[in-house]
Amino acid sequence: MNYLKLPVVILVTLFYTLALVVDRSAGVFYSLLLLLALVGIVLRAKPEEKSFLYLLKEYWPLMLAMAAPLLAVVANQLSTGNFTGRSYDTQSRLAVFALIFWAMQFIPFQYMKQVQWGLIVGVILSAAKIYVLTGDGKTRYGTDFIPIIIFAELVLLMSVFVAFSISWDTSRQRLFAILKIVILLIGIYVAYLSQSRGVWATIPVFAVIAGVAARNIRLSHKIFLAVLFALCVGSAFQYGSIIKERVAVAEADIKLYTTNTQVDTSLGIRFQLWRGSWILFKEHPVFGVGIEGYSAALAELAERKIISPFSASLPHSHNEILFMMVRLGIFGLFAILAVYFVPLYYFAREIRHRDNEIRCVAAMGAALSMGFFTLGLFDVVFLWWECYPYYVISVAFFLTYIVKRKKLLAQYVPASEVQV
Repeated sequence: MNYLKLPVVILVTLFYTLALVVDRSAGVFYSLLLLLALVGIVLRAKPEEKSFLYLLKEYWPLMLAMAAPLLAVVANQLSTGNFTGRSYDTQSRLAVFALIFWAMQFIPFQYMKQVQWGLIVGVILSAAKIYVLTGDGKTRYGTDFIPIIIFAELVLLMSVFVAFSISWDTSRQRLFAILKIVILLIGIYVAYLSQSRGVWATIPVFAVIAGVAARNIRLSHKIFLAVLFALCVGSAFQYGSIIKERVAVAEADIKLYTTNTQVDTSLGIRFQLWRGSWILFKEHPVFGVGIEGYSAALAELAERKIISPFSASLPHSHNEILFMMVRLGIFGLFAILAVYFVPLYYFAREIRHRDNEIRCVAAMGAALSMGFFTLGLFDVVFLWWECYPYYVISVAFFLTYIVKRKKLLAQYVPASEVQV
């Protein structure tokens, strides 16, 4: 199946390059990867001497976790007897993870590092896009085909992936490493221009993950980097006009909400929806109100004077976990936690590995899972089409890289001599 390896790596590279800047391109590349996976199954391919069924057996907890939201929808509709086909649409995009993971197995290990070029170019193109649409931060657009808060988080994540990929470079590629640091700074600049407080909240999370993964850095150097990071953040708050304005707005919103002066502010709406979602979950704890019943449930809360009519008109709860809980009950809660934390488990167990490459790719995966989780506390990430292939492709690619790297080390380097 050598003829499948090049198309797969090209599609993954193009996905990171164009998914956030060209409308519908994410769906096209995702569909083509699924098609290649199906071709491999039909032709009984065995990349790495493993069949598709073998992969299912070996990684069934991960496959089940990704299918959990779809199973939660099934549970809800079985409880009501009301089966609506479109309710399966979004959740099925995660459930096909097994096929995407299978497709990744066709990429030879020596090709996998080429994907970093897609990440680098993707960050640059995305930065140009937000620079133009915001007028260098002078305005804040809502969305083109993907909301600015989701867009900025995905770009920031790509820049973090690029920074961690410095471990792929040799000592003779120091200029390349400098380029990657510049790409990270560009990603942070995109986050800054987005004016999204939820995106900013993920930056310290990534810094902690980097600190954990930096096994071969002396404690004194870690302390120095931590202090430097704190100074940079402090300087941004002190001198960054966008951050100061957004913090001031947040303080004003909280005051207006707590005094009941104006509840339909940016934060006030979130507070209402969080409270309303919790009430609905307590009233429908097992199966939830259903995906199709969410809008009607909010309208009922407005009639009961629990939330404002404007808040009741919004499409989601501004919190991924609460959104799944209110729509799909306890099944939805377990499903979204599985989507976050089962992949995180696979990466976290490798984040202190002796091998530098494995450790840094595990950090990429951990940043992905924790980035989606953290932003999901303030918004609903999996409401947008581009986020499904982004998450699935990234989890599949990083885990495949780790597996192939381990196989290479076991084949050529004794475990006791793995280079740190």
